[in-house]
Amino acid sequence: MWWTLAGMGLLVMGGVLFWRLGLDFRADAQSVHACVDRKGIEHVDKRQGGYVWTRDFVCASRTEAPLYLDAESTEKIATLDTAKSWFVCWRLGRVQDDGERVWYYTLGDRAEPGKSHLGGWGYVGAENVIAPTHPIQNMPPCGDMR
Repeated sequence: MWWTLAGMGLLVMGGVLFWRLGLDFRADAQSVHACVDRKGIEHVDKRQGGYVWTRDFVCASRTEAPLYLDAESTEKIATLDTAKSWFVCWRLGRVQDDGERVWYYTLGDRAEPGKSHLGGWGYVGAENVIAPTHPIQNMPPCGDMR
């Protein structure tokens, strides 16, 4: 009889554990598209005369995503190679293939030939940034940047 009770206890504990892990996995799947707001970091922006960004937002991004001179430009200046990147601000610009108009400012992983004088800084379309909403919640808009 005690074996039956012990077996039932294990079944109940296993069911609770399975149910609890299932909830955690669902939460992880939902948060995979979330961006992390980081403060106290330092990114030196050579393109903006050495301006130091002290806050960024880390998000999943598409690899091989092109960066452009500005949010209206079609001049490619760099590429994001990583599946997770950081972004410092956003602005509205030209319409992207998916209809989105939000563009994010960041430092590319690889500058285009002849574009190294820009320091790799440019704009990537929101269609290449995986986030719950665009623009990313709490991210500041880009100021008057040249």
